[in-house]
Amino acid sequence: MTLASTDNPIKTPKPRTPLFNFTVLPEHIFPHMSSASTNAGLSDERLRCPWPDCGTAFNLGRAQDRERHIGSQHLPYQFFCSTPSCHWRGGRKDEFNTHLKRCHPGDEREPGMIYDLKLVVGYIDNGTPVQRAEKYVLDFVAERALELGRVEEWADLCGRYAKTGWCRCNEQHD
Repeated sequence: MTLASTDNPIKTPKPRTPLFNFTVLPEHIFPHMSSASTNAGLSDERLRCPWPDCGTAFNLGRAQDRERHIGSQHLPYQFFCSTPSCHWRGGRKDEFNTHLKRCHPGDEREPGMIYDLKLVVGYIDNGTPVQRAEKYVLDFVAERALELGRVEEWADLCGRYAKTGWCRCNEQHD
């Protein structure tokens, strides 16, 4: 018995029509994945560094990366070591913890805060020009140095010049 093509034709399945077209997400089914909600409440400025001539971009949903960038690249150090004879200043808590382990073993103190970075970034996000925010922060640092009796130590208000030899703030360094 031979099989001829007419005796038993092999049927090829018809292409199936997809139930959903996932190239355009229906917002009522996937509101958290739609393009409209991805940028909800965030403008393009929020995704980029607001400092002139910087423009560093950040992923959506990573506000802490943007905040860390602003604090570490554009503003004065926000933390200091509260040990009376210590001159350490830095921009991150993890740097302070490293300093504490190296220089003050067994000490479990928290870093002193010079200013609140989240507050300053909030001002910027609400429309305060970055130059004005930077001036406010430099004033906060000068006032805090006066309160703590560290005016001479913190003559370099941003704290970066003595450590790195460069600074992005507009202060004059000797």
